[in-house]
Amino acid sequence: MVRVGAAGTTRVVYVLGRGRSGSTVLAQALGAFDGFFNAGEVRYLWDPVLTHGTRCACGRPAPDCPVWSPVLAALSWVDRAEVARWQRAVVREARLPRLLRAGAPWPALERYRAVMARVYAAIAEVTGCHTVVDSSKRPSYALVVRRLAGCDPYFVHLVRDPRACAYSWRAEGYLGGSGAPVRARGPLGATLRWNALNLGAELVRHACGPGRTLLLRYEDFAAAPREVLARVVHLCGALPDASAFLDARTVRVPVSHAIAGNPVRYHTGEVAIREDGRWRDRQRPADRAVATAVALPLLRRYGYRLSPRPAPAGAAAPLRPCGSGDKAALQSPDGACDW
Repeated sequence: MVRVGAAGTTRVVYVLGRGRSGSTVLAQALGAFDGFFNAGEVRYLWDPVLTHGTRCACGRPAPDCPVWSPVLAALSWVDRAEVARWQRAVVREARLPRLLRAGAPWPALERYRAVMARVYAAIAEVTGCHTVVDSSKRPSYALVVRRLAGCDPYFVHLVRDPRACAYSWRAEGYLGGSGAPVRARGPLGATLRWNALNLGAELVRHACGPGRTLLLRYEDFAAAPREVLARVVHLCGALPDASAFLDARTVRVPVSHAIAGNPVRYHTGEVAIREDGRWRDRQRPADRAVATAVALPLLRRYGYRLSPRPAPAGAAAPLRPCGSGDKAALQSPDGACDW
């Protein structure tokens, strides 16, 4: 298949923010649009996806997947261990100041960018899609993508109420890409990380400018998914695909080939997007107080109340595993997964 993109480039929609903020479900819904491919968390491709044999959302190891196998074949010349070392050296939040500066030679970054530019081009070539959706979230990797040759990047900064994130991070939820359980975090550590990654996302948005960035609250997305997705699609100059939705909040999710991320990436078929706000009633008062205090400087900035509203009546049950073609509800990940 031929690559489709403006001026011969590959368009990339990159989701920024903190884990457990809804990035996986946002990427899944965008991947339902014609011409959009949900690639998952591409920053994890070399390590741990390839180093640990992590499965693609289609259920196969990435080297055996009908999408990732030809993508990797296009990079057969790459020393995977060496690229994994570059990834670990570059994609660290401590590197943000260096990544924001232009000019000083950095061989690891230059070589890593050359490989990753080819990765996105190969994804577009194999899938025939004009837009690759990357839910990697990390601000440092966003700054890598920002300057990839042949890429036309746009950045969606996704924010979720820090109290909800803190509640979710108390549970391990699932096995990570390395095969080990995702480590639970207390409200202090989880919210400090929420602050750091959202401030890092702010730096990316400032560096890239308003024409390429969008601030989006998860709660607004869950309340009106079709309208919010239209805003995201409009940001990158594409046309919304009305056929992806059955109604205002039910989307047809195709078989996914997303790598890494929340297990919700395995869900396909008719998916209803709605928020499960039961964390508002179930969170420990002490945990909520800590999360509120630590996030206080950013609460008003992102439009969150000092005291969250009670959970909506008839809050939905937790998300259950389902197979291809089953109906599911993609809800907020209270204690379940790293969205």
